[in-house]
Amino acid sequence: MEGITNLTASLGFDSCQGGVVEPIIQIQSHRSPIDDEDISIESVVPVSTRGSGSESFRVENSSPGALVSFVPDGDQLEPKPGMEFDSPDDARSFYSTYAERIGFRVRNSKSFTSRVDDKVIMRRFVCSKQGRPTKKDPFDLTKKRRNRVSSREGCKAMLQVNRRENGRWVVSRCVLEHCHPLGIVPKQSSSLQKKLSKKPWELIPSIVSEAQQNGLGAGGGVAQSLLEYFKRMQADNPTFFYAVQIDQNNCLANVFWSDARARIAYSCFGDAIVFDMSCKKNKRIVPFATFTGMNHHGHLVVFGCAFMTNESEASFIWLFETLLSLMNGRFPVSLATPFSEVVATAASKVFLNTHHRFCKRDIFSKCKENLSNVYSEHPLFKSELKKCVNESESIEEFESTWRLLMERYSVHGNTWLQSLYSERHRWVPVYLRGIFFAEIPGALKFERMHKFFQRHSITTTTLRDVVAQFDKAMVGQYEKEVHANLSLMHSRLIMKTLSPMEKQASEIYTRVIFDSLQEELVEATSFLVDKLNDGVISKFHVAKLEDINKAYLVTYDASEKAINCSCSMYETTGILCRHVFSVLTFLGILTIPEEYILTRWTRNAKGAAFSYENCTLLPCSSYKSFTGRCNDLCRDAIRYAEEGSTSAVIYKVAKEALQNAFNEVLSVKRGIVSNKTK
Repeated sequence: MEGITNLTASLGFDSCQGGVVEPIIQIQSHRSPIDDEDISIESVVPVSTRGSGSESFRVENSSPGALVSFVPDGDQLEPKPGMEFDSPDDARSFYSTYAERIGFRVRNSKSFTSRVDDKVIMRRFVCSKQGRPTKKDPFDLTKKRRNRVSSREGCKAMLQVNRRENGRWVVSRCVLEHCHPLGIVPKQSSSLQKKLSKKPWELIPSIVSEAQQNGLGAGGGVAQSLLEYFKRMQADNPTFFYAVQIDQNNCLANVFWSDARARIAYSCFGDAIVFDMSCKKNKRIVPFATFTGMNHHGHLVVFGCAFMTNESEASFIWLFETLLSLMNGRFPVSLATPFSEVVATAASKVFLNTHHRFCKRDIFSKCKENLSNVYSEHPLFKSELKKCVNESESIEEFESTWRLLMERYSVHGNTWLQSLYSERHRWVPVYLRGIFFAEIPGALKFERMHKFFQRHSITTTTLRDVVAQFDKAMVGQYEKEVHANLSLMHSRLIMKTLSPMEKQASEIYTRVIFDSLQEELVEATSFLVDKLNDGVISKFHVAKLEDINKAYLVTYDASEKAINCSCSMYETTGILCRHVFSVLTFLGILTIPEEYILTRWTRNAKGAAFSYENCTLLPCSSYKSFTGRCNDLCRDAIRYAEEGSTSAVIYKVAKEALQNAFNEVLSVKRGIVSNKTK
């Protein structure tokens, strides 16, 4: 993880920063420490290509039997010593695909056989222009000859493969230089073209039966169809990114993809991430995994997606590293995952500065299966278990209530409940206070992805169609965000109090955040404040008159203008609680301190990422490469499109401004070209 550690800086949730995505972020080689996993992680993560649309893969430092990540990289797959193939025909197909892309033809050359068993142990494939023309007798009338010029020019380009003891074929020699111009290869005959038209992923053997049943595998063209779809998407959108993982048997194991919108969303709302694999409930498709979050309107946003057929620790490490690298190595504050020790172990090795928790809803969902006998025998146990978990105000209260619950229903020996209790610090809310999870009090929680699939009727079993339908559904999510922004511009929020803080909040926050904060302000009026001491740091007991024994401790530091409450609501949600508002009113403070206005919940949450102030902070080195400049412009263009499409009037203004800017760019470009030709 050294490569990641050197890149990262913790992503605080008190600001939203934009950033340029470098064209290549490389993860260092990492060998899994697990003895029963013969897998290593290698990954090269290009954020985009030049949009050529042609397909290739790069393999970095691959070792025999390694789990390798193949990532599209702008037609740069080149033969190199050490590459392995199942057969010499596969090596020929690979070399022919490379030749077709570069601009030359391949023909068979020498081959050697073993003296022991007379089997072929070496094959050599060369450029069709290898060698010199043979001298022929023009007066030999016994042979019919076609009047054609020889194509041989003494080219030394070649690829040689040797058979290993394990039966696989390894590239032992390769020469890439040609002594002649390279160009478009004349069209082959149909039979030959069919043989030479294999794409790199077609050389991957079929995945074992379980993976094929799930729908992901090279066999039958399923993997090819999916990767062809990704290739077209990348050709249409240079900022589209995807990576695939190959297992020890050269089978397509896992696929990850993301785009510029997702990276923009991550820069603003990537402080709290949910890793969701709930679509495993749909057994008709490959397990569909997503990294999601919540935006400032309380809507679901997606940072990246994956198809996972290999659910080993090494695969999850690869997936987490790929996401983190794509997002410039910025760690989230918190990560919620399914209740899985394998996922938890992988997360702890990648998200080093991140608070990890298990998804509480996932645990309660699994309780239906693991506690079915208990639920049927004791109908009240389910509700009492949830009350114990959700309503405990302190760790002591939870421990006491849990113990009484186990005794009352005599379930001490239940292994499932024992496992939940042993992991209580990673899923019970009272143990997680003070950690930011971007959950809005009183609002909808994170929508689980299988519910999202159901709501958008994503039921097809074709992987390509799943991706297409999911992308279409996400367009609807983006439109939903635009409509929410428009609604804020053209509507007035209703006030319920005379507090200046309420009016201030109505102008700063989005509707869903304002509604939550407004409820806290209203409830604050029913609390009594008792000042415990004088001085720079003051302490207050805050409680309701009808429940005076249930008091909260609020501390205020006048010198630092800092205030905190024992309920830790602000630290957990980013919204001040009713107890703090009671004390602020008691102290005569009439506005919400700026230090406690979380940018990610404000109307300008995404705009902050594109401010000119932030732009000046971006490293100049990011603009040295074509892809770095392209990524940065595409990122701004998406933001421009979102703002420019909010109404017909704004669209017209945006269109005219864009045309004027484009004309200016062309004018400058023509000037540069003109100066170079002088």
